[in-house]
Amino acid sequence: MTPTMRLFRPTAAQRELVAGAQAVFAAAGSRWQAIAESGLLGALLPEDDGGLGLLPSDLALLTEEAGYLLVRGPLVETAWMAVPALAAAGAPSTGTLAKVLAGEGLASAVDDTLRGPDLDSAAVVVVAGETGDRLVDAAALGPLEPAATADPDERYWRAPQLDRGAGIPVPPHGVGALALGRLGGAAYLLGVTRWLLGTSVAHASARRQFGVPIGSFQAVRHALVDVHVELEFARSAVWAAAGEVEAQAASARAAVLAAAVQSRRAFALADRQCLQVHGGLGFTWEHPLHLHLKRGQTVAARFGRTRDLAAALGDQVLAAARSAGPSVPPRPSI
Repeated sequence: MTPTMRLFRPTAAQRELVAGAQAVFAAAGSRWQAIAESGLLGALLPEDDGGLGLLPSDLALLTEEAGYLLVRGPLVETAWMAVPALAAAGAPSTGTLAKVLAGEGLASAVDDTLRGPDLDSAAVVVVAGETGDRLVDAAALGPLEPAATADPDERYWRAPQLDRGAGIPVPPHGVGALALGRLGGAAYLLGVTRWLLGTSVAHASARRQFGVPIGSFQAVRHALVDVHVELEFARSAVWAAAGEVEAQAASARAAVLAAAVQSRRAFALADRQCLQVHGGLGFTWEHPLHLHLKRGQTVAARFGRTRDLAAALGDQVLAAARSAGPSVPPRPSI
């Protein structure tokens, strides 16, 4: 064995481990069953209905941790969207809800592009819209087309022939499935961004250049501090939106849009800055940085483009200001 071959052998072995891990994660049955047994999928359901009786702010915290750990599968689509929609639909969906909660059937959701994860194996799919939600079964999806994503570990499909008016209409429930999906996605992105920041801080503390840690250089410190600031803004926005949803406030949908926009903004900055801090190492598959970058990019592309959500948020804020009428500043008291 040549010296070059000896140097290459650990890399080859690591690639074999990556391939083996991908094969394990492709068989989602046992892993998804474990998630179901934890009760996470029914977190928002009352305990009398087989759920945990948690609030959206509680589930936001759990979803952030799922993002930090890169939990794979339609977690947001199930726990945030499908389960509340199935519960709101009532008797026609009771059997399907029980299967989803038990992990015996997957649930998914499609956005305005008719794309969604695991559509090929989903027992029920939420067709979420601004004006209402519907539940459809697998037969109503029609032929599926593979949809490309940044994350090769996620299996996305597109249902180009899906009739958005098919299936069972879901009675109005809170802010609706679309807003809940955006809030869940924002919480998941918090975890992804937190991992990126923590890993980059650790790398900048350990990597030395010119005899000192690169984290001692002002340019590196400022780059990571900027990510930290955006992450804290995003976390505040997500928690505020969860509180608005819990209170069923009139401004809840606007708060969810703000959380979605800010969480994506924080992740986008982390994407750039953390990759820059890691240098050439960040571009290799041997380092796990790329896994979080790809997953974050995939989640951030769900349920509307960021600029469209920001425009919708602006429209809602302006509409609320117009409906409130002109404000009269208080007269100072002397």
